Amino acid sequence: MVFISNILRRFPWFAGMGLLYLAVSPAFDVADASGGTWRFAAPQQRLFRPLLADPTEARLAVSSNLDDRLNGDIGGSWEAADYAWDADSGLRLRTGIHAGVFSKLRRSGTTFPLETADYLIGFHADLGNDRITGRFEYAHVSAHLADGYDGPEKSMTYSREYFTLYGAREMRFAPGSAIGSAIGSARVYSSLRWSNHAIPDVRRWRVQGGAELIFRPLTGEGGATRAYLACDVRLFRDGDISINRTAHAGLLFHNEASRGLRLAFVYYGGRSEHGQFHRLEDDYAGIGLFFDL
Repeated sequence: MVFISNILRRFPWFAGMGLLYLAVSPAFDVADASGGTWRFAAPQQRLFRPLLADPTEARLAVSSNLDDRLNGDIGGSWEAADYAWDADSGLRLRTGIHAGVFSKLRRSGTTFPLETADYLIGFHADLGNDRITGRFEYAHVSAHLADGYDGPEKSMTYSREYFTLYGAREMRFAPGSAIGSAIGSARVYSSLRWSNHAIPDVRRWRVQGGAELIFRPLTGEGGATRAYLACDVRLFRDGDISINRTAHAGLLFHNEASRGLRLAFVYYGGRSEHGQFHRLEDDYAGIGLFFDL
């Protein structure tokens, strides 16, 4: 209850947004005077698709590291409202909330004691069409040591709120082109983050960039299995300037709505993304299973 009360105290607009959506929901799913269409709580995915190699995305995933550690992530989003302009522009606005838990476990025989967990909750607004998309988000994250941790680090208060602005450009290649004979699509993106409240006073800003390549179906056009490559780089100050790197190489098993799962070799290098271990280096390789909902 203390965690929930802290969230409500720092995010009073969450309650306001909920009341606003309930108040105006009867008007959703109808066209407005300009020809646009509102929809409320429609079963939709994010307009700005979650980044494949970003370990801070709210997602459902498990990855086994080669150093007897296990990362387990539980998260997702609820899309509260969607507005589509006229069909000619293809422009959409979609808003909602997202939340996640990012945990690190240690392998000990046949058990996996929990060492630390980071909790995330945030509001997002996505804008774009099928090629160019942007995302604005405001989120809270806090990190906590668990009773399964037996290392030298002491528990501390780790809590922050931040604004992040993302932009992405997706390119799709015709099957008959030189590039398109092997690659189906590519996406490049970048983001800028600023923290308005941080305990401790580190990582006040972050600059991010990355790219994703999705190859042609391995079983011919219309197939559900594709190879993919993704890389993500995050630059920030935590005492000194640090660069975190993540790379994926694996297979996507997706349906036409891009829902399914991914199996990938994962490399991570740099400082830990877990708040309680933010000062520590965290370099590993492993195998990950990602469920794209």
